[in-house]
Amino acid sequence: MASSGRTHGRAGTRRRAGLARAGARTAAAGAAALALLTGTGIGVAQARPVGAFDVGGAIEQEYDRAGGPGFFGNPVGPETDANGGKFQVFERGCSIYWSIGTDAHAICGLIRDKWGSMGWETSPLGFPLADEAAAGRDGQGRVALFPGGVLVWSANTGAHPVWGSILGIWQGNQADRGRYGLPTSDEYDYNGGKAQDFQGGRITWKP
Repeated sequence: MASSGRTHGRAGTRRRAGLARAGARTAAAGAAALALLTGTGIGVAQARPVGAFDVGGAIEQEYDRAGGPGFFGNPVGPETDANGGKFQVFERGCSIYWSIGTDAHAICGLIRDKWGSMGWETSPLGFPLADEAAAGRDGQGRVALFPGGVLVWSANTGAHPVWGSILGIWQGNQADRGRYGLPTSDEYDYNGGKAQDFQGGRITWKP
């Protein structure tokens, strides 16, 4: 009986140790999840007030990196759910969008307006993949990269998406710095396929 009692004691000790290890794993997982939420803009921890609203997480990091209040101004509303991510709108014509797969990026001006007219993050373009960059041979245009293509703007050509097979042909010809230059129209139906006009000519595609 004494031996049996020691056996049960060891089993109980092992069970308690196992529960402790499981509890530690659960706590660690919870801490990791909290760190993820805090670091990506889902959570509100470490957010700071900017004007009347808080800016936090990855959106706060992009806000500071891309120019802060001098560039964006103050937020005009709180961080809000997007379709699979978060966004926040700022008073000088920019929004910052975040999702797990794309991180946080600013999208501004007429490129933002064009993207919005297409359905924002639910459009075929999806969330922004990078901050806007200079575009065109003179560098006076702007381009924003998305999983589904690009949006290109200049004062002379307006804002237009380029995607699909036409995007591949355009990029294969050095994109905005190459023979075709900037897009001057959206894609449109053409002879049983698609076409798009550029500064340097038309790109056509058929299935």
